[in-house]
Amino acid sequence: MKVSLFFFLATLSLMAECSFKTAALIAKEDEVVDKKSGLIWRRCSLGQEWHKGKGCVGEIELIKRKEAEERANTLGKGWRIPSIDELLTLVDKRCQTPVINMALFGKLYDTGEGANYLSSSIHLEGDEVLPTLFYTINFIDGSVDAHTKEYRGAVRLVR
Repeated sequence: MKVSLFFFLATLSLMAECSFKTAALIAKEDEVVDKKSGLIWRRCSLGQEWHKGKGCVGEIELIKRKEAEERANTLGKGWRIPSIDELLTLVDKRCQTPVINMALFGKLYDTGEGANYLSSSIHLEGDEVLPTLFYTINFIDGSVDAHTKEYRGAVRLVR
């Protein structure tokens, strides 16, 4: 009985949302400032809006890379799709699943194939650039993959 309870509680802790505090990432209303890199992140994914006291409200949109670029340009203020290296700075290795701080960035939308976020980075195969593919990151487990420009994913903007 005690062993079963231990494994049950251990499993729950692995599934718990990650909300570790960090000195490098500071939340300021609808933005998160990375003091280490100097990057400023939109706190909510595209399709959501920040509401004080409620967090990210609305449905996360799954869109193509071209649409994401257009949306970033519409918002102005230097917002853009981040590189894969920039997205990887949001992976918190202390988190089990998801691997992003949910207290700072809100909930993810798992499509059943993960919570894949688009990047601006073109896929490299060895030394060869494959311009028809670009990198995505799955914030459920931190894995990186490559998809075509027609792939629809979530977007977190940076400046």
